[in-house]
Amino acid sequence: MTPITEYGNFLQALIALVAIANPLAAVPAFLALLPGADAAAKRQAARRVALAVFAILTGAVLMGRFVLAMFSISFAAFRVGGGLVVTLTGLEMLRSGQGEAADEATVAHAAEHLIVPVAMPLIAGPGTIITAMTMAARAADAGRPSLMVIAVAAVTAVVWLVLVLSGSVQERIGARGQVIIARFMGLVLVAIGAQLVLTGIADFFGLAGGATPS
Repeated sequence: MTPITEYGNFLQALIALVAIANPLAAVPAFLALLPGADAAAKRQAARRVALAVFAILTGAVLMGRFVLAMFSISFAAFRVGGGLVVTLTGLEMLRSGQGEAADEATVAHAAEHLIVPVAMPLIAGPGTIITAMTMAARAADAGRPSLMVIAVAAVTAVVWLVLVLSGSVQERIGARGQVIIARFMGLVLVAIGAQLVLTGIADFFGLAGGATPS
């Protein structure tokens, strides 16, 4: 394989992963789950989410298919499970106030829960993981599986940058805006979760399904 071809495959994998992961879509949930957090706390939370995304996608690239096969888990079941997690998180956000001033302990507690659902399944969701596995299989056939690990690292950098810059948005919208965003995002998460569940059920029964969210 020529260097130009390898470079093209790398760009294709990078663009595909960034597009389906869509870190911009996770920004409202990221902000809503960190009410009252200062800039330093948001940077630390962004780093935590980015590292979690890197670990999840790298694991998918290196041994994702093996793990699913070991536990006899289908992609359809994986989608349904992820959808239920997103739905429950959305319902919790709809019930909570969000946006109130928070102390350091509350912020730290919220940051601990960013891995689910922000890192997974909003960013590194079933679609992203399946895409990473597919690209990894193709890269392995070409003799360059390391290309996918590099692509995952680049995606992780994009995720971190998007989440760090999201802090400036939170400073402009105020407490009332945060409440509105939290409630709206809760509703959106419920809808995303329902779509994941329905897509997983459709896949399981071999029915025609809609587009799969990340």
